[in-house]
Amino acid sequence: MDYKAGLLVFITLLIGSFAFPTLEETAFYDEDDVSMFFDQTDVNARIVGGTPAAIGGHPHMVAMTSGAVVRSFHCGASLISQRTVLTAAHCIDAVFREGVILSTFRLNIGSNLWNGGTDYEVARNYTHPNWYRPTIKEDIGVLITATEVALSSAVQPVPLTYDYIGGEVEAVIAGWGRVRAGGAISRQLLELRTKTLDGADCMIHVARASINLNSNAPHIDSRCEICTLHSPGLGNCNGDSGSALRRVTDGHQIGIVSWGFPCALGAPDMFVRVSYYQDWLRSVIV
Repeated sequence: MDYKAGLLVFITLLIGSFAFPTLEETAFYDEDDVSMFFDQTDVNARIVGGTPAAIGGHPHMVAMTSGAVVRSFHCGASLISQRTVLTAAHCIDAVFREGVILSTFRLNIGSNLWNGGTDYEVARNYTHPNWYRPTIKEDIGVLITATEVALSSAVQPVPLTYDYIGGEVEAVIAGWGRVRAGGAISRQLLELRTKTLDGADCMIHVARASINLNSNAPHIDSRCEICTLHSPGLGNCNGDSGSALRRVTDGHQIGIVSWGFPCALGAPDMFVRVSYYQDWLRSVIV
């Protein structure tokens, strides 16, 4: 047995020895922030170390917002057809009250400012039937707009790729949010380049992060999840959930921001693996 294989066996046993926390123990929210990040989370930080995105650089970006008088930002999402928006299942959960979607819920599309584009109403939604909230697995859903989204240079669907993504793939993530703890929410879209880890390396880094940060985490399933890792001070954080992870070489979407550890402390960020859901996506895309 080689070193990595032996280490993986040890890590699998180690992670299995952790008692999985309940959602209430692990997820941290404010009323406008529904991302899932674990223990010691700074809920005031989001894409950490990111830079302002170029105008038109992410024409697929969608902001999920609500509010009758004052609009609140909930999550990111991506336009994948003229009526279909892809996001995380837990982001869809957050805009329901007593089983009914919020009457003021809208999808804001077409601007680098999260409330600067055109609002679209949602006709219906689909959450993956195997979405399991306690361990944040199958965290994928789509929203269908009531009318077609008007396309332009600032609004374009992002192509999905069903290629299996391994390690060392250069990727880019964009999102809205605060750039420092305690600061005001940034209305400007931020972006960050990162790289994927292969499944084995992801498990190793997650186990180390769980120990070093004294945090519990769900098990890693590399069939349906993608892992990225940047240096400390750079990474995803609360508020980025639902946003697209795209491959740099062709701009195709490979993942959806799902969950992670304390923000930008050198621990992995976790994404839904788009390719795993090829059949389901083809059945719900309009």
